[in-house]
Amino acid sequence: MSTRCIDIGFLEEKSNWLLHSRFFPSKVGGKPAWLDLKNIPNPSQLTCKKCSDPLIFLCQVYAPFEESDSCFHRTIFIFICRNGSCCQVNSSDNFIILRCQLPRKNDYYSFEPYEENEQENFPMNKWPKLCSLCGLKGPSHCSKCKKVFYCSRKHQIIDWQKGHKEACSDLQKTNEFRICSDHFIVTEAGKSILFKEWELIVDEEDEEEAEHVDPNKEMEKFKKLIQEKKAGTMSNVSDTELEQYAGTLPEDKVFNKFTKRVARHPDQVLRYDRGGMPLWITGHTENSISYVPNCQYCDGERQFEFQVMPQLLNYLNVGIEVNSIDWGVLAVYTCKASCDTGPAYKEEYLIKQDLTK
Repeated sequence: MSTRCIDIGFLEEKSNWLLHSRFFPSKVGGKPAWLDLKNIPNPSQLTCKKCSDPLIFLCQVYAPFEESDSCFHRTIFIFICRNGSCCQVNSSDNFIILRCQLPRKNDYYSFEPYEENEQENFPMNKWPKLCSLCGLKGPSHCSKCKKVFYCSRKHQIIDWQKGHKEACSDLQKTNEFRICSDHFIVTEAGKSILFKEWELIVDEEDEEEAEHVDPNKEMEKFKKLIQEKKAGTMSNVSDTELEQYAGTLPEDKVFNKFTKRVARHPDQVLRYDRGGMPLWITGHTENSISYVPNCQYCDGERQFEFQVMPQLLNYLNVGIEVNSIDWGVLAVYTCKASCDTGPAYKEEYLIKQDLTK
């Protein structure tokens, strides 16, 4: 029987300038490499639904849609609140998903691919200013030097405390123009709130199957052990050993399937299967993941596109204040037609499923 081809993503370190918007990267952490450079969302659209703090860029996936000329370039962005207290079980209220797309001929990028030249100039002066810390749209600026921009007062205060206070007076004396790459470089102050930057490399999943385990047979073994323990005929096995054995058994068949599939490539941080089905991490919350709303712009059906895996958490340089950020899987659903209706950055739908009963 043939199996569906799935693409999986891994992380690699790469020079920051190679993750610039003009190279259409898939990436994790750092600042977002915006696709449409003019119509960037306002900061009010990228605030946490729970605490109203600015959201932080988590990752983006470059996923062109070949069926439509308007989707020659197409990227899905995920933003998250760094406040751990906003991360609730099976709730996606601390996330926002955005879809952006452009035709091959557009106002921002060359028709042909760019050469990998670090010195190439890519002026950003005619596009909106970006927050010096996080890379969101920066409608406010420092009132003294008027050369550094911010998405919010909170980020302006952080930047002032972590370096701009000393640099501001020097900037007031200069008239230097900042080249485009500065908009995407993570400053020292930015490192205090942003996740570590990685390139996301996507490749086809190995079809080799892991060793077969029959969940029903394993469960029968476990039930038999329980009966023997109750009858006192299993005195050579401790309660601790029994609990450890129970923890390895497929009581949750969905979790068993998940672990077996992921075992082929333990370092994967993303699974891309547009039009397919997510690889859920548990069956205990299946009732809460059955509803996916239609696209709010065209009222068309949404379909599964990709999922972010729990392994990504191992690569994020999260601090003490965000230790509570967690997820089992993040399943992203996008408009099946990848419609052009609505704003340049269209909000899509995410299901956060945690490993809990």
